[in-house]
Amino acid sequence: MFLAMAACAPRYADLGPMAPSELWSPLPYKHVEVNGIDVAYVDSGGDGPPIVFIHGLSSYTAYWEYQLPHFAKTHRVLALDLPGYGASGRPDAAMTPPWYADLVSDWMDVVGASRATVVGHSMGGQIAMTLALNHPGRVSALVLSAPAGFETFTAGEKAWMGSYWHEARALDSSEIEMRMAFTQAVFNVNDAGVERLLEERVRMGKTPEFRGTSVAVSRSVNGMMNFPVLDRLGEIKVPTLIVFGSDDHMIPNPILHGGRTKGIADIGHDAIDGSELVMIPAAGHTVHHDAPDAWNDAVDTFLRSLR
Repeated sequence: MFLAMAACAPRYADLGPMAPSELWSPLPYKHVEVNGIDVAYVDSGGDGPPIVFIHGLSSYTAYWEYQLPHFAKTHRVLALDLPGYGASGRPDAAMTPPWYADLVSDWMDVVGASRATVVGHSMGGQIAMTLALNHPGRVSALVLSAPAGFETFTAGEKAWMGSYWHEARALDSSEIEMRMAFTQAVFNVNDAGVERLLEERVRMGKTPEFRGTSVAVSRSVNGMMNFPVLDRLGEIKVPTLIVFGSDDHMIPNPILHGGRTKGIADIGHDAIDGSELVMIPAAGHTVHHDAPDAWNDAVDTFLRSLR
């Protein structure tokens, strides 16, 4: 117990704040205005078919560090920081999956990628499915990496989650709590990239902009629960790949439900007609970061099947 606590001891308390504009990215950031909102994004360019990456809750483009350079070899890679997160603006907006899906659809128009393979992680997976349902012309194929949206919640569970994730919750998190979350829930492999993301998170928490991120987290959590997609997944008609880590510590929700990730994965796999499911051994919730070679290989194989 003492060793575990020592490993979680604060390391970045004496470092100064890090503005969103200072965040590391695997490809250079660009900025564009979409519906009056500053959207930060990356674009590899090139003549390959477009592939859009949508990050998860409390995340941003850097969480795709092992994917963006890899897929840029064969595709035009695009990834955005959803408003409220990363280097994008922090508007006073709904920040629900439908709101984000509308924003992504409009952003795709602005950057000249009217139709693409869409990849989403966790909350980004639910946004990607919502995009495919509400704007089907935008999505040629789906890759869902440990997606939210397959697990359902009762009214009481939604109320509890909403009260827990109030708008100051992320502001109140200590560095020790953040390290425990990163190393025991979000990631199963604690490499240099995870440590960089943790340092950025701690230092961003010292900025005025982070209050907007804390609001975004609260609204996003409530939005995922209040705008479910499970009952509509039979409407998805595009090729779909679902990838989960077998040791995901966040899906199913360990506090409210428990059980095995494979059970949740099977629910979504059964609901999306013709979908493929890949379970990656030992990988966790951020499966694409924990097992990048296996994840990239699975997606490469899927993408080749579309040609």
